[in-house]
Amino acid sequence: MFMGQLYDAKTGLTKSFNDFHERLRPGPLAGRSNADLVRQRGNTLAEVQSSIVNFKDQVVRLFEDDIAKLAVFLGISPVSAGELPDINFCYRIRFESLFFRSRLIILEESDRMLGALRSMDDSSEHTMALVKGLRSLTRDEASTTIKALNSIITECETRDLKRLEAEIRLTQMFFHILLKELGADSDLNVEPSLLRTLSLCQTYPDTAGVLLPTYDAIKLALIGERRHGNLYTRASTRIWWSWPAHKVGNLKACVHGHQFSASTWPGCPECGREVPQSPKPEPADPKKFLKEDAFVAAMRTQTFNAASYRT
Repeated sequence: MFMGQLYDAKTGLTKSFNDFHERLRPGPLAGRSNADLVRQRGNTLAEVQSSIVNFKDQVVRLFEDDIAKLAVFLGISPVSAGELPDINFCYRIRFESLFFRSRLIILEESDRMLGALRSMDDSSEHTMALVKGLRSLTRDEASTTIKALNSIITECETRDLKRLEAEIRLTQMFFHILLKELGADSDLNVEPSLLRTLSLCQTYPDTAGVLLPTYDAIKLALIGERRHGNLYTRASTRIWWSWPAHKVGNLKACVHGHQFSASTWPGCPECGREVPQSPKPEPADPKKFLKEDAFVAAMRTQTFNAASYRT
């Protein structure tokens, strides 16, 4: 449901952008009209965002909490420190990811609107104030989101949510790139996060690995060779769309306690098949190939033979 609404909203924003651009007018008399256009476009996903948050807090979170309490009561979930529970739900985090995806769509649209406003080359007070305010709001929202995603990433690591961790790390990269496009500073430590994401994609090719094309696109965007692409490729979107396809009686759990539908996936959509990383070859030590005694003996033999030849 929410995935479809986000997809429709993003598609609608893309199709209507030229019309929005054409309706902008330079000059002080158009200040209020331009501000209304920007505000209306910026609120496109407000209702969807509110629905996602309400469903997450009033349904998903309460469901997970009640099931966890029931599991403890029935004695099927360990409570000692360091152990993963037999029931390791991740539905709330998926809704967190949906919410941040909706925020990314709006902030990327704000960046596009900034470009449209600047293209008017209008130095009137109203337009300059609108550009400054929109840029400031977009920058602050992106910075706040990057920090908020850190705690979600930590939770993914704790719960062994491999695909979700890779997805959320890539989402965080998109906000980082957005800040750079705005000419603002970002607190994100990029290289370690990139290495971790690549490791997840390579180690879990059937789950996190579907995000590898997005990882490659982000790498190119970070060095300025291209603008970043779509976070949700066809393969990764298929995982999201498959969740409602569950058939009763086919619920399974992986070794990490992730619940999934065996009728929908051959294995856990978070962990999946694990491919061990190849160990790095040790650097060659040329000294261990040198046999000093044999070398000296060979040199003496060659010297003796040369001397015999001369005589």
